[in-house]
Amino acid sequence: MSKPETLCDRLRDRARAEPGRPAVVTPSTQLDRAALLARVEGRARDLAAAGVDGSAVVAVACADDLAHLELTLALAELGATSCTLPSHESPEQNARLIERIGAHFVARASGVERVAAAGGARDAAIDPSRGTHLLFTTSGTTGTPKIVVHTDAGLVAQAHRHAREDERFCCLAAFEHNFVKRHRLYCVAVGATSVFVDERTADRVVALRALEVTTLHLSAFQAQELLALPDARSLAGLRLKLGGSHVPVELRERLRDGVTAHLECGYGTTETGAIAFTDPDDAQAADSVGRALPGIEVRVVDEQRRPLPAGESGEVAIRGAGAFVGYLGAPEETARRCTDGWFHTGDVGRLDDAGRLFLGGRTDDVFVFNSMNVHPQELEACVRAHPAVRDAVVVPQHSPVHGDVPVALVVVEPDTDLRALKSFVRGRTGVRCPKRFVAIERVPRNDAGKVLRDEARALLDAGARS
Repeated sequence: MSKPETLCDRLRDRARAEPGRPAVVTPSTQLDRAALLARVEGRARDLAAAGVDGSAVVAVACADDLAHLELTLALAELGATSCTLPSHESPEQNARLIERIGAHFVARASGVERVAAAGGARDAAIDPSRGTHLLFTTSGTTGTPKIVVHTDAGLVAQAHRHAREDERFCCLAAFEHNFVKRHRLYCVAVGATSVFVDERTADRVVALRALEVTTLHLSAFQAQELLALPDARSLAGLRLKLGGSHVPVELRERLRDGVTAHLECGYGTTETGAIAFTDPDDAQAADSVGRALPGIEVRVVDEQRRPLPAGESGEVAIRGAGAFVGYLGAPEETARRCTDGWFHTGDVGRLDDAGRLFLGGRTDDVFVFNSMNVHPQELEACVRAHPAVRDAVVVPQHSPVHGDVPVALVVVEPDTDLRALKSFVRGRTGVRCPKRFVAIERVPRNDAGKVLRDEARALLDAGARS
């Protein structure tokens, strides 16, 4: 059996083939493939000198994007297990993460320090025979975030679904965010040019054009911010990819008209990487996330995990190369979610006759109103379709008579008539229409743009008007 390709194997191969081709570009720095490889190898020597080897678990605390990329690749080269400690999290949260992963070291741009009380025995999900491991936390929209275990060979196997060698690829967020981190590593794997632009940059459009970005990957929330920029239409040649949350048809149309016609809306998970993306030329895509990408199988199953026919809603299950190897410290959850090579996502969806996948929220978000299943994400899409709505989330409010009554928390334009908004939504949703509409200042979201539903429910009694 041949040895699986790793991230650093790919970097070395490409550095040999085209050493002068740009690998990383920032507003102040450009590194070609040979230069990036040299810096990674230098970091690996420094880490090894500090005692880091293939048995080590290392937490990376580094807000500098380029240094964080170098450290992650250097740790992969040494065979160490690594995990990011985000600077935007509290010290207490990061201390808990260090304990959960059993870190032996904390690596920073300036050096490495040993953890005073390192964790216990290596978790069974980290099997050295599989190769190098990288740990990613899930978005944690409810409860304690899970820690997803990947191998770097698995990330290489996913990479072709995310990036192409001819691209200058950009995400408008820091490397510390797991979504961005994975995409930077995919760029290394396929040989794409990874372009770093800070989302806080005063003129993002000018920066994207100056650095010759060809592909921009954003969340739907970031895309709405992009639309608000006066010169966004100057990015008309850009390939714009959206993921991370439901993208309503109305937003897609605004992005095609206001930014670029080269729009792809997709779906993926931390556990599997990209699953599906729409074709910009598919006029029938509607609000789907498109068809399964090459090498990915998608099916929709019932509660007994039996495949359902096209048109019926159920849980989305995925099978394909490069999937995660398990959840750290949670073998029961791994076994529950993974059966016969299929990963059961916990997302509700349906397939149409052409194989397009339509999402309807999370299985654990569904609630029952008057004996009817309510999928909040479907209602949210209808609410956001109103031109006065900037953002929205639908949450359940318990009723002893009706079960869980849907309530819409909305961010709206000033002087919006909420009764007229309710009438608009009722015309599209019928009896499932939210019974109350509450105006709020913002929908609580995490850094990936996903709604924090527990926090949203806590806002019910704090609505400004309803």
